[in-house]
Amino acid sequence: MKKRTKKLDLNDTLIKVKDCLSLLPDDQERQRITHSIPEIIKELDVLRENIDHFPDKSETHQVSSAIHTLVSFFDTLKDKPLLAEILLPKKARPRKIKSSIIDINTLHSQLEGLPTEKILEELTKHKKDILIELSTKLNITANKKLTKDALADRIFKLGFANKRGYNILSGK
Repeated sequence: MKKRTKKLDLNDTLIKVKDCLSLLPDDQERQRITHSIPEIIKELDVLRENIDHFPDKSETHQVSSAIHTLVSFFDTLKDKPLLAEILLPKKARPRKIKSSIIDINTLHSQLEGLPTEKILEELTKHKKDILIELSTKLNITANKKLTKDALADRIFKLGFANKRGYNILSGK
């Protein structure tokens, strides 16, 4: 049996070529592509230069041996803590510095000058350490386990409000 071959019709071929011609770029697209070629060449040159800067085998070997040396050095420091302390001293952490040193006598006199309603409000503005010192000055027993607000309330009632009440009742 003979294979049947389809005869190519010249007219069909020309129509197919004509369809393909419509896919080709027009003049504007050709000019745009032509102008972009030097930019592409420039980018490829930059890429070539970057590739040339990659390390060669000898540089890679040097970096690898340096890393190996550092690893062995740190392993040695693990076994010899005194050497590690001498070579790599620990970073000293800064100690907390009291932000503002308040004179308790000055604070006490300022609080006495305030109206009774404002004293508790002013006491709650201070830190617990200051309140403990103030309670010691006023001979008020203060438990360090008390919260700041409870301590301020205790100082207000025993140190200022009660004292002012006694003064009013005694006529002073």
